[in-house]
Amino acid sequence: MTMRTPYTTLLCVVALFALPLITACDKSDSGSNPDIVSITDLMPRENEISGWARSSGGDGSWRATNPSELQDAINGGSELYTNHGFVEAAMQSFTGTVNTESGVVCEVQIYDQGSESDATTVFDDPNNVFASPITPSNPPSSKAQIRKDIFSWSMKFVKGRYYVLISIVTSEDKGQEVLEVFANNVAGKIS
Repeated sequence: MTMRTPYTTLLCVVALFALPLITACDKSDSGSNPDIVSITDLMPRENEISGWARSSGGDGSWRATNPSELQDAINGGSELYTNHGFVEAAMQSFTGTVNTESGVVCEVQIYDQGSESDATTVFDDPNNVFASPITPSNPPSSKAQIRKDIFSWSMKFVKGRYYVLISIVTSEDKGQEVLEVFANNVAGKIS
């Protein structure tokens, strides 16, 4: 028979109360914003951006918490992130209308790179360069660029430890405005 000392009993009681607190922590800790508990909380909520609804189904969203999951989610190219401090990432698609074009898809990808330095390294990586970048008229951060392709627009920016990539499939010039609305929504949730 083992005898418990008061010290051993105290340690057991402390462990019982501390364990739920430790397991409730998320590696995407929100810092000073108590409303952000995971990376998916940085995404625009359903109809938070007027006229844009979250897409559902298998291609509507994903979350990756390790390099293998990221590789599966983005089907290659994960080294850009995993070589520069990758912690976790999430993607959410939205469907809306641009001018008279309905069914337009806007995709938001958020990568927690662990530090602003690593997020900036992803932004500046030679394999991640935007050809002929456009400076946003309403930038979400000091490090932001837009690229216009034939049938789509893309924006990348860094805010804190997050690298964000947003794309919209439309050739309409209003696509740039929509990107900036989504980008500023996400940036506003990052403390």
